[in-house]
Amino acid sequence: MLIDATMSRQNFHHVVAALDARVPGGRLDQALNEYHLERCTEAERINHWRCADLTARLADQQGDPALLARGFQALEQQRRLFPGLSPIPGDILDRVNQYQRYLCLHSELGDYRLRIGAEESSLQLFRRPGFESYDGQALALLYSTCRLLERGSPLRIRRVTLRVHHDERDRRDLEALLGVPVSSGEEQDGVVFSNVHLLQPSATAGSLDALGQRERQLRRMQPGLGWSDSVRGLLPTVPTVVGLPGKPLALCASLLAVSERTLQRRVEAEGQDFRSLLSDSRRQLALTLMPWRDLTTEQLAVRLGYSQTAQFYRAFRDWFGESPGRKRVAMYG
Repeated sequence: MLIDATMSRQNFHHVVAALDARVPGGRLDQALNEYHLERCTEAERINHWRCADLTARLADQQGDPALLARGFQALEQQRRLFPGLSPIPGDILDRVNQYQRYLCLHSELGDYRLRIGAEESSLQLFRRPGFESYDGQALALLYSTCRLLERGSPLRIRRVTLRVHHDERDRRDLEALLGVPVSSGEEQDGVVFSNVHLLQPSATAGSLDALGQRERQLRRMQPGLGWSDSVRGLLPTVPTVVGLPGKPLALCASLLAVSERTLQRRVEAEGQDFRSLLSDSRRQLALTLMPWRDLTTEQLAVRLGYSQTAQFYRAFRDWFGESPGRKRVAMYG
């Protein structure tokens, strides 16, 4: 049991709104009182374990394991699912990175991890200790992920994978709910999509406002979020930006609404260094993208923000001690 796991007040009220759409009047208020979760609480952080347990109990009472996901579906139909959330600029990879942070950063339920394969990739949900059995909340998170990834995007989700096994009738019901094919009894919960649209044209200067607003919103939702964490979240996106002068430091500072020197000082106060964060980000992104065979070395260099392929080759040898071609063969054959 994670008694100190918390969620933001904003997210808590979002969950309550979803339950309101599915639970008959009176029952929800009674359950909230029993779990000491007031509907209009003034607390900035709400006990997430209690909220998850409440959701599971209501789902059991209603005889609907997908209760919360259906509630989110009702909010989506009313255009109240993450209201005001505009599409992320940039390529599909940027959207996946930013949305997984939006969905999971302020939650103790689980972490998303991106797995890129030769032809298709997946965003896999790993539940944190204490939340392994909360299948209804995991399904609701997957539902929200599908809807967010589809917003303003050519991305086409191939299927959703579920750890829990479902019979044919339940599986068809879940497919109707999620709007995509479902395979159950899988090793991991996740969303699988094709690599065809993985990299789209880069973001332009005029499309960055939403990205900066999203990151600043995340900082408000998670007061303990470090400046280094924000930089790590932005760096995979910054290299794709075209039409803007300046280097990654200047772009990150602009998106976070601080000066370059202020951002450097705050990152250094956390025991980090911007140059090292940038190198680590590029190194990890290179490893993430290498399984995708259709991505050439030249395209990979551009995606990581190198204006010259030779610069990328030198950096790659510093990271791994060998060329990109040899590394790819050694790792994937």
